[in-house]
Amino acid sequence: MFNSTTEEWANSIFGNAELGDSRRTDRLVKFTTDMANHAGNSVVSASEYPASVEAAYRLIRNHAVRPEHIALSGFKFTDTIVKERPLVLAIQDTTGLSYRHSICDKLGNASSAKKSAKNPQGRSLFVHSTLMMDADSEQILGLGNQYYWFREQKNSEKKEVLQQRPIEEKESYKWQQNIETLSARMGSLSNVIDVCDREADIYEYLDYQKQQGNRFLVRAKENRKLNLPKGCLNDAVKTMSAKSHYTVHVPQKGGRKARDANVALSYRSITINKPKRATGSAELTVNMIVCQEVNAENEDEKLCWVLYTSEPITSDAQARKLVRFYELRWRVEDFHKVWKSDGTQVEKLKMQGVDNLKRVAIVQAFIAIRLMQLQQLIKNKEAARNISCERLLPQLLWKLLWKKIEKKTELPQEPPSLYWAYYAIAKIGGWYDSKRTGQVGVKAIWVGWKKIMIYAESLELIQALD
Repeated sequence: MFNSTTEEWANSIFGNAELGDSRRTDRLVKFTTDMANHAGNSVVSASEYPASVEAAYRLIRNHAVRPEHIALSGFKFTDTIVKERPLVLAIQDTTGLSYRHSICDKLGNASSAKKSAKNPQGRSLFVHSTLMMDADSEQILGLGNQYYWFREQKNSEKKEVLQQRPIEEKESYKWQQNIETLSARMGSLSNVIDVCDREADIYEYLDYQKQQGNRFLVRAKENRKLNLPKGCLNDAVKTMSAKSHYTVHVPQKGGRKARDANVALSYRSITINKPKRATGSAELTVNMIVCQEVNAENEDEKLCWVLYTSEPITSDAQARKLVRFYELRWRVEDFHKVWKSDGTQVEKLKMQGVDNLKRVAIVQAFIAIRLMQLQQLIKNKEAARNISCERLLPQLLWKLLWKKIEKKTELPQEPPSLYWAYYAIAKIGGWYDSKRTGQVGVKAIWVGWKKIMIYAESLELIQALD
């Protein structure tokens, strides 16, 4: 998944893009390489020469180069990896890319800014992303799909009228549309579990998944009426007895303090009654997992998850594993953060056309994935201590890195560990473990990676002079 050179990676992602002319594909690979080597920079800053700037903008403004065709090449590359894995999580989530410049005139009439904002004309380009993750290793495999749209205007119709629209006319159709797209492209989703948050608790969507025989894990939102057991969902949750307990660390967030929560785990099969305004089957039978924090100090912050799943549950271990899959859902939010602010800075783009914006945003989305994959290399610290750094760095690079970090210490006879290489790269990127957590941010690891690549290129140029 992670090649030593950015050009190799860019070619694997976009080298097969069908853009109507092989020269456009070559230019896309070069443009992606430049943007990846200067992640977070503008198109101009990322281009080494004036000619490269002109070529990049010709590609960005070329109406014959459809954004969807650029994205499809990257998605197909992800597909090849997904098909090789026994079990993959397709984690869906939506974000809004916010802009305040002239592009707003082309992003509909629904303002995304608060009334109190200095510029109330802000607009959002919404993006529904699907992150593909190996369920066993928890490695990020790639970007599985993205759907872009903007709101032409705010809906002023009554809630009852809006609810009665066909599912295909609703914005919430994005959840089903995503799975339809993945299924059409990949053929079989037998090794894929769709993981969604509460926004996907839509009867038609759950019914579609059941009818298609797809695998899913969705957090419940609505207090639905049940046929089994009789009554409402909330009542059923209250009467369930714990099968087991486990401890989960709840990190600090805002005014909430970090804590270790004692969670009661329970599960059972339920049958959901079809709501009056919904379409589809008269009822749905799914398995339900309930995670409730026990003896919480603050009831308002009490952890409580209710999950619907198609997966069979015959043991506490199976239920706990499915809960872990849902716990990984935050990684798609992490992707959006790296894409928007911590890595590629997609919201700083100043493109003047919507398609122009999408062409660059798609490229940056795949660069954000690469940044996250690089950061993940050290996830298992114990394993990383026993892996040679040559899994990541060729001999020349790790020796340069050693001389830079270890100063006067002699080069070792054997390559150092991947663990050492990861933190050495982070230190070159300006990282310092001031909080003693050992956690390295995306920016530091990427800056360090780029610097070591520059060292290697400089040495090769010097050697060429001789």
